[in-house]
Amino acid sequence: MKTKSIYVCQECGFRTSKWLGKCPNCSSWDTFVLERVDQNKTETISASKENLVVLKLSNLSTKEERFFSGIEELDSVLGGGFVKGELILLGGEPGIGKSTLLLQVANILSGRMKVLYVSGEEGANQLKLRAQRLGIEGNFDVVCETNFDLIKNIILGLKPEFVIIDSIQTMYVPENQSAPGSVTQVRDVTMQLLKISKTYNITAVIVGHVTKDGLIAGPRVFRTHG
Repeated sequence: MKTKSIYVCQECGFRTSKWLGKCPNCSSWDTFVLERVDQNKTETISASKENLVVLKLSNLSTKEERFFSGIEELDSVLGGGFVKGELILLGGEPGIGKSTLLLQVANILSGRMKVLYVSGEEGANQLKLRAQRLGIEGNFDVVCETNFDLIKNIILGLKPEFVIIDSIQTMYVPENQSAPGSVTQVRDVTMQLLKISKTYNITAVIVGHVTKDGLIAGPRVFRTHG
């Protein structure tokens, strides 16, 4: 495998062969990180001709397959509940209760569908203790892992209808040599999860931390997916 070293802005993804103090694309300072990329790897997303279907917009149905989370305030924010096959970004400051909320949602939904909770932040024992404090029995599948290749295989094997990724900044694809939370890792993990979500009609929620400035931690390419 032939690799080359490049500097990547962790805010906007701008690439350069040399380190720069200020990004010429987004004007951020001190955001360039050295990354190694596979020169043989193309960045295009291919699709099988046999599976690719071209449709007329006028022939498409506007009916949405929605389902309620069981928490009225959350359903209101979502515009009437979750939509099957959608990818949702849940952002908030660390410690504000994102994981607690999603544990409650997972518990409610597990009564009528298969739910998978992927934790990159906490271990199984920590999740169990949190669930006990909330009085949650937790009749749903849990995996504590950050390697997205392994997580992807679990999703494809279990075929859940609802997946929670907590959090996206901890996930990584092994073939990318950059650190978890970098622009390359966040982009690749998010795009792979989006493709799985759309292909198998799985509703996915990804957790993203918010900085003290009120912005989603991580690169802007991630914020555009939200």
